[in-house]
Amino acid sequence: MKQRTLQKLIEQARRVRDDAAVRMAGANRDAEQAQQTLNVLCGYLNQHLSPDKANDQTPTDSPTLQVRERFTQRLNLAIDEQTRQRDNLHEVTEQRRSELIDRQKRLLAFETLHARRESAQQSREQRRDQKRTDEMAAQALQRRLRGS
Repeated sequence: MKQRTLQKLIEQARRVRDDAAVRMAGANRDAEQAQQTLNVLCGYLNQHLSPDKANDQTPTDSPTLQVRERFTQRLNLAIDEQTRQRDNLHEVTEQRRSELIDRQKRLLAFETLHARRESAQQSREQRRDQKRTDEMAAQALQRRLRGS
């Protein structure tokens, strides 16, 4: 694989990794928002069911109790639905995190290959330079020996 091709693969892998990071951040943000909504709903339910609320001067006639019961049921349904949504968003977040890790590993593999090739190229150049230096030293020695 040519150096230019490898460099293009690294650039593409970086873009794919960055896109995966953006998707993971968005999924994480959505999951956090779902958790906050769930917390609010649970707070409403706790407030609605709190003993202080039950002991105040609220009428306890049958129609009022039915309204309170329906409200409680709706809050419970909303909490159940929000819990499912939060759990689904957590699963999406984990999938995105896994995808990001895979993309990062792929990028790292390309970067490692590039670094190894660079190192090998430098080693070849150093050996070539050393060989030239050795040849020049040998030629200089031969000239001195002929001249002596």
